[in-house]
Amino acid sequence: MSERALGGARRAVRDPADLDAKLEALASLCVTVGVNLQRGQELVVSAPIEAQPLVRHVAATAYRAGARLVTCLYEDPHLVRAHLDHGDDQALDCAAAWMSEAVARALEAGAGRLFIYGPYPDLLTGADPQRIARMHAALAASMKAEAAMTAGLRVNWCAIPFVTESWARMVRPGVPPDAAVALLWDDLFDVLRIGEADPIERWQAHLRTLAARRDALEARRIDALHFYDGQTDIRIGLARGHRWIGGASIAANGVQAVCNMPAEEIFTCPHRERAEGRLVASRPLALGGVRVEGLVLTFRGGRIIDTHATRGKEMLDALLASDEGARRLGEVGLVPESSRVAAKRVLYYNTLLDENAASHVAFGQSYAACLSDDLAPEATGANRSSLHVDCMLGSATMNVDAILPGGEVEPLMRRGEFTL
Repeated sequence: MSERALGGARRAVRDPADLDAKLEALASLCVTVGVNLQRGQELVVSAPIEAQPLVRHVAATAYRAGARLVTCLYEDPHLVRAHLDHGDDQALDCAAAWMSEAVARALEAGAGRLFIYGPYPDLLTGADPQRIARMHAALAASMKAEAAMTAGLRVNWCAIPFVTESWARMVRPGVPPDAAVALLWDDLFDVLRIGEADPIERWQAHLRTLAARRDALEARRIDALHFYDGQTDIRIGLARGHRWIGGASIAANGVQAVCNMPAEEIFTCPHRERAEGRLVASRPLALGGVRVEGLVLTFRGGRIIDTHATRGKEMLDALLASDEGARRLGEVGLVPESSRVAAKRVLYYNTLLDENAASHVAFGQSYAACLSDDLAPEATGANRSSLHVDCMLGSATMNVDAILPGGEVEPLMRRGEFTL
């Protein structure tokens, strides 16, 4: 990094008033557009303890919007590491299901939900992958009731990123921590349209663009997608009665929400038995603090039958052994190379960012919101698992064809861009 750029980053981080003003704007965006909190609703927030400044703005914005109550569940990542390092085998199988069940009850009673994700990608470095996978399985099982509420889009909810020093160090290695944090905040505020004139109106215009693209995909009644670029060559059949989701969605409670911010993807549900071919990941994965690089997956009959990775394979294989559904697909998403996140040309090691920079699949659990209400989930071919891990395959060389019910082939993307 040049001295000029480094100096600019340091000046940005030394201006707390500017950061605070942008955090306030971010709070307004995620409460009014993301969650779209309604007057009289409660709001349940989860956030890392570093995110207290943002949470305070969220609470103030929510109460001004008529919230009845705002509750934040703060997370200390070091407790996770202590659990992993010092807990015995029985401790690894224990998670606070009572807390997730209480949140699920609040959602059933009408609360909205906000997830503030501040990743700690180096948190579990050096830990035993088998112990990580065991702890992950316990956590996923404990959150089943709440996850069903959000995955089924039964309530209005939103997830947004927050910069932690741990995350910034991984994204900007070799840069002093204060400068790395400032640079990552600059990226986030840009992709979230914070700092622009009337960011809420800019978001509404963006959501209209996504809705038009989503409707165009829905109208085609696509049977399968074919991804190919000379390395990847895979056909992914779609679930019966699948729906395309992207941008804003109407939750079962009638409230429109944007579940992920930033939002650049349009995604749907694959059939658990209809993936055939070879997938070469276009970006590394960050799994439980372990970086997985050089990933190649081979699918037969919808199941991953072979994995190859130049780094992190043991961690990946441990997670894929979580249950039978972990080796099958639960999501497929399309993202253009011209998206705001992709334009940064930065690997963020964070699903909220990286899945909006490249087309992707996820192995593991399907989203009920992507399925027709007219069919029982078991009749659609949707997948079930305690896992949901996104894997990027999109790039500037990726082509995607739609295979229609009659066998006709229609181009959807060429060299990473939509043809719609």
